[in-house]
Amino acid sequence: MQRTTTQGTTIVRTAGYLPLLCLLAACAGLEEVVAPPGVSLRNVEVTQLALTGQTFLLGFDVTNPNPFPLPVDVVRYDVRLDGLRFASGSTTAAFSVPARSDGEFAIEVELDLLKTTPALLYLIKDGTERDIPYELSGEFGIDLPYVKPVAFGTRGEIRLAAASFRAQLP
Repeated sequence: MQRTTTQGTTIVRTAGYLPLLCLLAACAGLEEVVAPPGVSLRNVEVTQLALTGQTFLLGFDVTNPNPFPLPVDVVRYDVRLDGLRFASGSTTAAFSVPARSDGEFAIEVELDLLKTTPALLYLIKDGTERDIPYELSGEFGIDLPYVKPVAFGTRGEIRLAAASFRAQLP
């Protein structure tokens, strides 16, 4: 096989790939440009209480350290209260945290009282009288091209709102 390309043709072909290589390098670097947001559990509120289950509204605060807004479209989460799994899952979302600013979001979760451990039930009641430690981990699906999900995690303490529990009791 005889090679008939000239040096000028080779340079033109190589130059044609240059924008593609730059685009790929930019995309690979973009996922590392997104700094993880700060997320904390603000409140746990009972919205419905029945013999077979409870519905809770978990409120979260978010701090975006990035110089651009974070448009969140999916939230994956795991919430532990005093070391016990309280809630975990994934939900679609539609909120944006402004650049270098704070935001908030809420997730509604349901617990099946028949499957919930007695220790967790006691902890929920005890959490209205004292601060209980929590661990929060998960990730945000960011609605930006070429950006992988951004992980978050934090620990803190929270007191469950006694008023919301009493309001639901018969």
